Formats: sequence, C-alpha cells, structure tokens
Amino acid sequence: MGRTKTLIDTSYSDVISMDIKNISDYEVIIKLKAIQASITHKESTVAEIFGIARSTLSRWISNYKKYGIEGCCSKSRGHNPSKLSLAQKETIRNWLTSGKDSQGRQVHWTLRRLIQEIALVFGKEITKTPLWITLHSMQLSLKKPRPQHYKADIAQQEDFKKNSRTD
Repeated sequence: MGRTKTLIDTSYSDVISMDIKNISDYEVIIKLKAIQASITHKESTVAEIFGIARSTLSRWISNYKKYGIEGCCSKSRGHNPSKLSLAQKETIRNWLTSGKDSQGRQVHWTLRRLIQEIALVFGKEITKTPLWITLHSMQLSLKKPRPQHYKADIAQQEDFKKNSRTD
C-alpha cells in the first residue's frame, strides 16, 4: 500500500476551525469544511461526499494555502459596462415616453429604429440585446400600436366611435 498524499497538513486544522467560526458566507464555509475534511480523509472520498471533482478540491486547498480566506471567496467576474451614459439614457427615456425622435418627429419606436437613432445622435454602436437589457433595467418596453389598414379613414372611425352609443 502506497503512502497517502496529503495536500494540507494537520497544522491548518485549528486555523480552519477559527475561520469557520468567523465567516458567515455559506459558500466559503462549505469550502473550508471540505478542506478540513481532507486533512483526515482521502481527497477522492471528500470530493465524492461534497459532490465536486477531486481537482476542484485540490484547487480549493492550494488557494487556501496561498491566499487564506480570500482564496476561498468567489471573485467578481468582469462585465461589459454600459455604452450609454446616464444623460444619454435619460434622453432615450424622453424619446420613448414622448414618442418623438431627436428632431421632434412622431415615431413608433422599434429596437432597430432606436439603434439607428442612437448611432446618429450619440455616435455609439449598440446591438439589440444590450439595448433591450438597458431598456428593461430602465423599466421601459416598446409597445406596438394597434395595426391600421392602409385604406382606413381615421375621421370616419372617430365619428363612428362617438356615435356608436345612442341613449
């Protein structure tokens, strides 16, 4: 029978116990419990019990040895910042609520038209999905107007609406 490999020795046991008591983040506590269990048990057994790969446990242990508690904390991932400034977002909000473009013309807004207007006015290229996400975060949505037939007479329709009920 070969010598069992241990990535972490028993000297870390007390330190890990103190860290567990001082931390409230459950993800970090789970990682620390797995590291603590790997001191007395085989890595493969601990990984199987915690439902992780053995390489993941090895990475947790090496990160804890290198960085301490900070090695167990989840790192923030990078996100693309918005291409539009707050002032530009407010301008877009005004366009959508008033139904008018930058020249004051009446417009039925679609994402495609809004993309074109943003490129024209602000000189910024933005695609559909990020624009939709931005509008959604501003609690705005593009509503479709009721379709009208090209031969429809609006005046006749309004007259019909007014006189449809006679009491």
